Amino acid sequence: MKIINLLIIILFNFIGAYLSYQWCYRMIIAKHRTPELYYLICYGLCYFCFILISIFLLNKIKQPMDLVICGVLIGIIITLLSPIVFMLVMEDINKSVFNLDFIMGLLGITSLVTLNFIIYPAILLCCHYSIGGIQKISSKLALKQ
Repeated sequence: MKIINLLIIILFNFIGAYLSYQWCYRMIIAKHRTPELYYLICYGLCYFCFILISIFLLNKIKQPMDLVICGVLIGIIITLLSPIVFMLVMEDINKSVFNLDFIMGLLGITSLVTLNFIIYPAILLCCHYSIGGIQKISSKLALKQ
């Protein structure tokens, strides 16, 4: 049962990543001809974190409304952290230029553009109800035997 739950979490996170990436591709990459590698690194980092956090949240939180609240907050925070991590690790920038006003502006724009603050709570709810449905079906099948 744990393997099935893990596969459901990974499946819905990949679907969410695809939807978010397609939205971002239409809004930014195709219009402004920005390098696609940067977005792939950002999305890989975001959704790897989302998968790990989803596993933890779905085991600890059982109420759908609590999942939505946590999902919105985590969707914003993880999305906002990815560009910062990318700039700190990958880019050769002057660290003194790296100020709080720049970070906050970049984070707000990134979060709004990727729509992860909407997609991630939906992923959590889909996983929650799918796992609950599979558990009900398997318990009914176990009672029949």
